[in-house]
Parts: sequence; C-alpha cells; structure tokens
Amino acid sequence: MTQPTTPAQSSDEDIISLSEIFHTLNNHKWSIIGFTFAVTLLAVLIVFSLTPIYQATAVLQIEQEQAKVVSIEEVYGLEGGGDSYLNTQYEVLKSRAVLEKVVHKLNLLKNPEFNTSLQPAPWYAEYTNWRGWFGLTKPVDEDGLEDRILNDTVDVLAANVSVQPVKKTQIVKVSVTSENPKLAARIANEIANAYIGSYLEAKLSLTTSATSWMQQRLEDLSGKLKSAEQQLQDYREQENLIELEGVLTISNNELKALTTSLVEIRQTLTVSGNIYRQIQDSKKQGQKDFSSLPAVLSHPLIQDLKQEESKAERSVQELSRRYGPKHPKMIAAQSDLRSIQANINSQINRIVSGIESEYRVAKANEASLAKAVAEAKSNAQTINRKQFQLRALEREVKTNKDLYDAFFKRIQETSATSDLQTANARIVDKAFTPKSPVKPKKSLIVVLSALLGLMISSGMAFLLEMMNNTVRSARDVEDRLNLPVLGLMPNIKKKTEAEIHQLFNDKNEHIFGEAVRTIRTSLSLTALDKDHRIFAVTSSIPGEGKSTVSCNLALAMGQLGKTLIIGCDLRRPTLGQRLGMKGGLPGLANVLSGAHPFSECIHSIEGLDVMPSGLVPPNPQELLASERFKKMLESLRKVYDTIILDCPPVQSVSDALMVGKVSDGLIYVVESSRVHVPVITHAVGRLLQARAPITGVVLNKVDPNKKDRYGYNYGYYDYEGYSSKG
Repeated sequence: MTQPTTPAQSSDEDIISLSEIFHTLNNHKWSIIGFTFAVTLLAVLIVFSLTPIYQATAVLQIEQEQAKVVSIEEVYGLEGGGDSYLNTQYEVLKSRAVLEKVVHKLNLLKNPEFNTSLQPAPWYAEYTNWRGWFGLTKPVDEDGLEDRILNDTVDVLAANVSVQPVKKTQIVKVSVTSENPKLAARIANEIANAYIGSYLEAKLSLTTSATSWMQQRLEDLSGKLKSAEQQLQDYREQENLIELEGVLTISNNELKALTTSLVEIRQTLTVSGNIYRQIQDSKKQGQKDFSSLPAVLSHPLIQDLKQEESKAERSVQELSRRYGPKHPKMIAAQSDLRSIQANINSQINRIVSGIESEYRVAKANEASLAKAVAEAKSNAQTINRKQFQLRALEREVKTNKDLYDAFFKRIQETSATSDLQTANARIVDKAFTPKSPVKPKKSLIVVLSALLGLMISSGMAFLLEMMNNTVRSARDVEDRLNLPVLGLMPNIKKKTEAEIHQLFNDKNEHIFGEAVRTIRTSLSLTALDKDHRIFAVTSSIPGEGKSTVSCNLALAMGQLGKTLIIGCDLRRPTLGQRLGMKGGLPGLANVLSGAHPFSECIHSIEGLDVMPSGLVPPNPQELLASERFKKMLESLRKVYDTIILDCPPVQSVSDALMVGKVSDGLIYVVESSRVHVPVITHAVGRLLQARAPITGVVLNKVDPNKKDRYGYNYGYYDYEGYSSKG
C-alpha cells in the first residue's frame, strides 16, 4: 500500500516550480505552436475578409453664452449655465430629430449600409427563422412599414455616430463611421449643419411663439389699464377730490391745534376744579368765610389787602396804647381798619365768585373743544379712507401701466431681433475624407489572436498536465507509489515482437542494452546479502511490456549465470511464441499436471533456458497455487542461478498473487504515461496484501529524448561508451 504523504512532502508539492512550468510548456511546445499558428492563420483569414470601416470627425464649438444684441434672455430662457447646458446640447446633437434630418438630406434610406432592409438575407437566415418553422411569421404592416424603416435607419446611423466633448473646453467632436469614407465625412458635416439649423429653427419658433403670446397678453393688459384708470377718475369725481394732500394737511393741523387746546384747558380745569370743589364743600358745611382757601390766600390783591390790614391793625394797637378809644385818631384808625377788612371780604367774595365763574366757563370750553376734536378726528378719518382708496386705485393703475410698458418693450425688442439669427455653435474643423480605415485593426487583431491562441494552448497544456494521472518518471514512482525504481526501459519502435523480446542481444541497441543492465544491477544489489534467485515479473494491465522486460532481463542474467525463464501466464501463453519457439511445446502446465518431466519442458534458446506455459489448462490458478509448483521451484533453485517468472497482469486475474508469494522478489512493470495511478496502487495493494515481496518498479517505454515534468531527461551510457542524446 502507498504510504501517507508527510507534511513536508505536502508543502513541497504546494510550491510552484518555474522549472516545471517551463518543461511542461517545452513538452507540449509543438502542440502549442501548432494551435497558435492555426488560430493566427484563422484570424488573418477572418480579418482580411472583413469590410474596412472609415471614420470622419467634425469639430464644433458650442458657446455657453450667446451674443447679446438686445437683452431678451428672459424671452428665450437660454442663459449659459455651465456643464448642464453643454451636456444638454450634446444630447441634442445626437438626438433623433437631428439624425432624421441627416437621413433625409443624404437620402440614407436608399443606402444598404444604413437601411438594413435593402441588405440581402444571410445564407443562414432560413435556418434561424424559427417562427417560420411553426407558421408564426407575422404579416407585414404596410401602413407602418415606412416609419419602421426610417426608425431602423436612424438607429443604425446613431450606432455609427459618437459625440466626444473635450474636457474643460466648449469643443465637441462628432465622429461618424462608415464603409464609405466620403459618406462618413458628408454625414459628420451634415450632422453639424443640421444641429446648427435645428437650433436656429427652434430659436425662430420660440421667438414667434413668444411674440404671439406677448401680443395677446399686451391686449389684455391694455384693457386692464384702461379699466383701472377709469375707476380712478370716477372715484375722484365722485368724492370731489382735487388735491387731497392739502386737505389732509389742513385737517391734520386743525386736529393738532384743537388737541393742544383741549389738553391745556383740561390742565387748567383740573386746577380750578380742585378749588371749585373746595368752595362747594365749604358752602355745604355752612361756612361763609373763604379767606382761608389757598386760592384766596395766594391771590395778589388779597395779599396786598392783608398787608394793609396788618399795618392798620398795628396802627390801631399803637394808638390804643397812646390814646383812648374815643380819640379822633383812634377812631380814624379803627375806621380805616374796618374799611380795609370790609374791602378784603368784598374782594374775597368777588374772587370766589370769579373762581366759580371761571370753572364753569372752563368746563364749557372743555366740552366744546372735545366736540371739536371729535369732529376733526372724524373728518381726518374720512379723508384717510378716501386717500387709502385713492392710493389703491393709483397703485392698480401704476401696476398695470408697468406691466403694459414691460411687455410693450419686450415685444418691441422681439420684433426688432426676429430677423437676427445667431447660432450657439460654429464648425471649427470640417470633416475630411479619411484615407485609412479605423477598423478592423488588422495587425492588432492578429497579434491578440496569436496571444489568445498561445494562452489557450498553454492553458490546455497545463490542464492536460494536471489531468494526467499516470506515472511518467522515476520521481512519480517514488512520490506517488512509494516504491523503489529498478530501472527505466526505453521505448523501442519499428521492431517485431520477436526482435523486441531478444533486443538485448542486438549490439546496435546500446541504449536498450544499458537499460536492461541497469535493472540487472539493481536486482543484484537488492539481493546482495540474500539468496534471491526467483523473481516474478508482472504489471497492472496487459500490454505494458512485462514479457519484454522478463525476456531481456533473463538474457542479461544469463551473462552472469545459469538462468531460466518460466511462462507463468497459463491463460494467454505468449512467451514461447515471442521468443520464436514452435507452438505446442510442453511447458509449465505440463509439468504441474504431471504429463511431462522437467527435461522435456525446458528448452534452450540462444544460451537461455526457457520453460514455456505449455498447453492451456482448465484450472490455471489451482495449478499455480498447488504444492507441486512450490516444489518445482525449490528443485529449480538448486540448478539455476536466476529464475524469471513471467506472470499475467494483476488487474486481470489473481495468478500473479499466487506466484508472487513463492518468489524471492517481484518486479512490477509500469508503462510510462499509460496506466492511471489509482489502478497501479490498487494492484500493488493486492500484492502487498498477498505478502508478495515487491522488489521495485521498472518504468517501461520511456522516451529517452523527452524530459519529464520535472525537467529531467533519461540518457543512457553503455559499457561500450555510447551515450544517448540527452
């Protein structure tokens, strides 16, 4: 059985070796070169069969802000607005409306390149028309046929037109591709002209629409203005208003004066009202002396009379101390005092009466002024209401007049510029007829096809290498089977079966002879300290060359000692035939069945003793497992130095298991690059379970001039000094 892979081995296998990659490509180099050449040749044939496509380019400058002859941007609504405006114009430039004009102008409906309905149907059309197979073909709509053809033509033209703005500029490139170089240039120029023309038409249409709308609007504004002016005039006549500002000023001044007077008299009335209430309170209490009232005492006349009264009293007091009461001076002084006191009382009564009279007058004046102020306020409010209504009517007249003037000015500007057509774009460079096609890029396509073919073929080579689960080298035997390699047998061609099985004796086949000697040496070294004489040779499946190895190895062993080769394949006996022996000779089956003795079953060919298989027995496995077979080998061991047992394949029958148990060593033959590893490991596992002593593996049919996937080649060096190509 195979041994488990160690972690070190696993990590080594994960490492990608560049040498392995190189040698994988080298092993498949002719396949890679052939496939790449075929792909390249096919690409060349296809490229040169393609129709060349030419490209013409016209360069336009689209201005964001137009020349302002008269300021009417509001009418057109075309204020330069940065990238949004330019992006809008780019879309307009490749719009269907512009392309339809080009189609009609250049009559592209009659050009099969753009009108696909004029192109002949491809040869495979009837095979891909699955609708026709089931009778589902739709009838042609004659009414909409022209529109459909026009739409299809515009779509084809749009697919061949590209608009490429130059960054951070107002420049845009209009490119057109076509099979006809002259037509490509004409289309590019016509698209530029159609775009400019469509802009001017749209501008003229917008101007006409704006003028018509403004004229209608102007008539409505004129009627509103006349109505507002008439309402203003009727209101003035109704209210008899001539100069409302002067009347309002007089009314305001009058109201202000009356208000001031009312405030002043109310202040006076406040003071006199207090005095009047004091007098009335004194009268209600029955008092007749009002001399103690503050208003009386503060009166200047009373103060003067009081001073005279004080002088008279002092005079009476002085005279009373000097004269008697009846003295004429005393009497005169008292008479003056009484006269002054009577005058004081008279003045007090007059002052009190004056205060009362003044209060009543002030009260009456206050009521009169209050009424006058109320009337003045009423008049002012009436005038204000009239003024407000008048101002509203005047504002309406002014608003309508301003709108009328604005529209009148705009319609005059529009009329003045209706004949002035300024485009927003101009052609910087016209498109010229291209001299060379832009596609197909023949050289590029051929190079890319070659690279693609190289990549695909290389990938297939690696894929095949990865999928190849066979044993191809000595390293594969050691790594994947965990068995030692006894030697490598070269692949020999153009030889007959008899020649191949005796090729060791051919002195001209130095490589083959040296390979057999190497196997012989390996067997000798393995049996150096053991008495190994009997070696069984088997393989996984038929045709791997085990009989070839057995025969030639027996010939090589015959040079060192007496050697016998026995054909143990009792089911398909071919050993005697391949060694050139006559058919029907007795052999192993005859010995085991007891029909013939040893001496009659062993034949000598070119110094080599051969025991063929003999007659085909009905029970070959029982014969090989019999005790007689073991005793025969023990008897032969005493006579021969080496015995080679040519066994049948392990995968087919179990005969090799029986033979392997009684042999000293087992040589397992593996054909290079043929049998899958799981088949080999299964067969080896069966041998190990049967306790067959597997000595090693002989890798057969190896190409000596071919390197394995690890980069190693198999050169051979024989004893005569000849070497193979390495």
